[in-house]
Formats: sequence, C-alpha cells, structure tokens
Amino acid sequence: MLMDSDFNLDLNSATIRQIATHYEAPKVSWVRANMITSQDGHFVGAKNTSRELTGPADFKLLLLLRALSDVVLVGANTARQENYRQPKPHPEYEFLARPTPRLAIVSASLEFDLDSNLFSGGQEPTIIINVGDSKPPADLAKLAQVVPIVRNEILGSAIISTLSQIGLTKVTCEGGAKLLSEMLKADVIDEYDLTISPSQVGGTAKFAESLPIDWDQVGTASADDFQFQRFFNKRVSQQLQ
Repeated sequence: MLMDSDFNLDLNSATIRQIATHYEAPKVSWVRANMITSQDGHFVGAKNTSRELTGPADFKLLLLLRALSDVVLVGANTARQENYRQPKPHPEYEFLARPTPRLAIVSASLEFDLDSNLFSGGQEPTIIINVGDSKPPADLAKLAQVVPIVRNEILGSAIISTLSQIGLTKVTCEGGAKLLSEMLKADVIDEYDLTISPSQVGGTAKFAESLPIDWDQVGTASADDFQFQRFFNKRVSQQLQ
C-alpha cells in the first residue's frame, strides 16, 4: 500500500497491477468513497448524471476499485439515474483472486423497476438495504436480497453494520451526495477517492466542497486532464502508523 502524497501515478502508463497496488486497502474492513466532481464542484453534469463528467481513465479506475471491493454501495436514486447494473467479472482483474463484488442499494421506498439492469447480469442477487418501514413487495423479494437495516445505530454506521453482518467488509460507496453525507456524518469512511474532471457545469454546486472529517492525502494520480486524489481519514492514518 502506498502512502506518499508526493507520488503521482500516471494512469495512462501504469499497468493494472501497479494501479491495484497503489489502491489496495490496508485492512480487511475498509470503507472507501469513490466520487467524481467537475472543476466547479458538481457531482453530476447538466443531464443529472456523472456520465457527462467521466472519461476512459476514470472509468478504468472505477472498475478496479469495484474489483478490490466486496460490495458496491449506492443510493437508490443514483442507481436509477445512472442506470446501474450488477457487477460482472472482468478477466483483467483475475490476478486479484477476489470474488466479483455485489451491488447493494440503499432504499426507503423499495420502489424499483424490476425489469431494469439493477437485478440482472451478475453472479449474485442485488442487495437492497431497507432503511424505511415498508414491507418488501413479494416480486422484489424474489429478485433481490432485501435486508432490514440495523436499527440501533445512526444511518451511516447502520448501513456498514448491515453489510458486515452478511460478510461484506470491503465497501466502495459511489454516492449519491445524500448517501455520502450520511456516511460522512457517521465517520465510517476510511478512504475518500476523488476524481476531478476538467469539465465545468456552472451554477451552484449541489454538494459542499468542505468535508466534516480531517483527511490526509496519501497519493495522487493523473491521466489526460483528469486528476485523481486519494485521502485517508486522519483517524485511520493514525492507526496505520
């Protein structure tokens, strides 16, 4: 694992193995947030998705961070807007010798299009973390693993505890902003990976640039006009020293 803020990795020239070494989690239980922002602080573009901000190198890193994880965690609105689908195995990541990550969606309403990509194409059923009071519809329960959230913790902590109870301890959270806010409030994010796109969106940013946690920058990467910043929660950095 690399912890050197002066190091800059060129994602265009680095091999997948080199990038994987750079981003390897230092602990068995590890929660990372992976987000992209425009230069003016937006998590989504004019069409309300992150696809207008991303590029080939960012997508390459996204797939690798998923492959390093047990589960990809996302809020229901983001999953719908971004047309999420169940992760599939990628031959180029076979050297990691890890199972294909699962998809976990946080939802209060449990309202989904059951014919969408959210519930097909992968090796394991999608996990729906039920943070509301609704009883799962029978059709949803047939397609997905619907799990009730742990009720004795604040929301962000409860989500991580719920995943841990089913054996998923390496978590990559991909937003959206509301879910990320809850995770930050609970101080459960160990690592924050931020891609800064060269795009400009305009208007008022929907998410504050300041984060309510002290961070240590432990590495940077670049490709084309994209910058990739890696931060550890200072609480975690002190534990690793």
